[in-house]
Amino acid sequence: MKVVWDMSWFKRKAVQDERIVNLKNQIAKEAWILVLVICGISVIVKTFFFDEQRPWLEIGILIVTSLYSAIRSVSLGVYSDEVEVHDQTHRFSMTKKQVIIGLASGILISLFFGFRSAYLFADGVNALQVKYFLVVFAACLIMYIPFFILLTAVSHLVMNQLSKRRSASDLDDNDLTR
Repeated sequence: MKVVWDMSWFKRKAVQDERIVNLKNQIAKEAWILVLVICGISVIVKTFFFDEQRPWLEIGILIVTSLYSAIRSVSLGVYSDEVEVHDQTHRFSMTKKQVIIGLASGILISLFFGFRSAYLFADGVNALQVKYFLVVFAACLIMYIPFFILLTAVSHLVMNQLSKRRSASDLDDNDLTR
């Protein structure tokens, strides 16, 4: 059994079954992922098919929820624990995965901009579509792969260090209270 605290004025609620709390957390996680997927699909559809509509709201939702999740896990000191557990149970370390994610993100956004450029600006001429795709794709690869690799790998390392400090300070605080 687990005691749950109400966030409004930190009042103690009744004891709840930990299994139910964990299942509710799992459902919330799945709902959050579903919202992110729907926002991502909406950004792609609006970008390709509706030129007059800008996907700023969806991009804002993607950025704000990701930042909130990252900041919250680092501030609670959970991020470094997740990384440690991941590194012990998986073949590739989290740092290597972040580099791979950065590389894949750079390639995907380069493909996206290449296809978008060929679709919007080549006026249906096949040779021009290929030329526009290749030029934009190559330029985007040069710009976005280093950017995303640095963004993901450096942010991972910084978040891991901050989370370790937070966990250490929590442990130090607990030692002082005993």
